[in-house]
Amino acid sequence: MRGSIFLKTMRDLQGQTLAWCLGLAAIAAINVLLFPTVQNFPDLISFLENMPPAFKAMIGDVQAMAQLEGFLRAKVFDAMPLLLSVFLVSQGSALIAGEIEQKSFDLLLARPVPRWRVVVAKFLAMATASLAMVLALTLGLMISVRFVENDITLRYLLVSSLNGLPLAWFFGGLALLGSCWLPRARQAALLAGGLVVASFVFETLRLISPRIRHLDEVSLFAQQKAGVTLDGVVHAGPIGLLLGLTGLVVVAAAIVLERKDLAA
Repeated sequence: MRGSIFLKTMRDLQGQTLAWCLGLAAIAAINVLLFPTVQNFPDLISFLENMPPAFKAMIGDVQAMAQLEGFLRAKVFDAMPLLLSVFLVSQGSALIAGEIEQKSFDLLLARPVPRWRVVVAKFLAMATASLAMVLALTLGLMISVRFVENDITLRYLLVSSLNGLPLAWFFGGLALLGSCWLPRARQAALLAGGLVVASFVFETLRLISPRIRHLDEVSLFAQQKAGVTLDGVVHAGPIGLLLGLTGLVVVAAAIVLERKDLAA
């Protein structure tokens, strides 16, 4: 039964997943193929270096953008959690509340399956869909770098792409929690989406404000960036923290649904 819920949810998401896979692969290829053009403008790095400190802080390591690794980090990898969160929040918020609104959830619960398994199976399906998107992005990078003279490694492309998943899964888990708790999918989406925006705004303010720049330990996006360095070194601490937070919100969602009075 758990497997059938997983597969049904995957089938429900297959159209959106395919569209996102194609879109992310195209974004990856475009940015890689754009890099030689950027290299042909040596004054660009000087221009960025002369920008106000606040803008330079938002861009990151300006000198690193002269290399493909740094360019992709600034243009693709740092944006991945935000892009994936758009998909995960929109879909996660409807996984439970959407079915309740459509009156199809009672039919699901009429089968001999615990509610917590429904939550876990639906989250795993959503996470698998986002994993497919990241692999499509990596494939787009792998194919396009063949047309660019660069020694960037497959390992770097893969770990940097995968590093966007833990934070996106956390936001997706929050959307699922809201879907189990709130009566409407739209309310769950607004709640989780608001938290995504608030987290991103906080990270932006942290980067441009010297007074709070040291608060990287409480910034979710800063933790995500720390998971993989520009040199491709993987740090298990930040990744484990985000995965742990994701597990907690999924457990919370299962508990909320177990106690939810669907007759209300």
